[in-house]
Amino acid sequence: MSVNKISSLKNMDQYKIWDVMSYAWTEIGLESEDYPKYAKKIKQDYPDWEKVNKIIVRDVCASFAVDSFLIFPCMLWMIMPDWCYDEEYLKARMKKWYAKPYWSHFINPIRILGYPISIIFTLGVRRKLKKAYENT
Repeated sequence: MSVNKISSLKNMDQYKIWDVMSYAWTEIGLESEDYPKYAKKIKQDYPDWEKVNKIIVRDVCASFAVDSFLIFPCMLWMIMPDWCYDEEYLKARMKKWYAKPYWSHFINPIRILGYPISIIFTLGVRRKLKKAYENT
């Protein structure tokens, strides 16, 4: 199997995590009954919560760090979608994220400033997802 195919398969598994976590940056978010469905799908590929959490903190939060930093100056409008991120947009974002070495993303000082904000944005979603994950 080629490296590109392995990489894209890995990213497809991770897409489930990126998808649920992207709701932290929407105005509406998920309903409580949605978390068990996402947790079940994620647990099929990632039986260890620590691995899931690592992807969330290391990749998803870091990817959305610039958005997180800009949300307050833009007063929560024009950046955050109402319901969810488009699947194609989110997949393209993942592809762009994983195409570069991890360290290179942090050359941008806005990403460094936005990263702690991004972590805070995800606290509620991570807590609910973890609870659903543990109950699956």
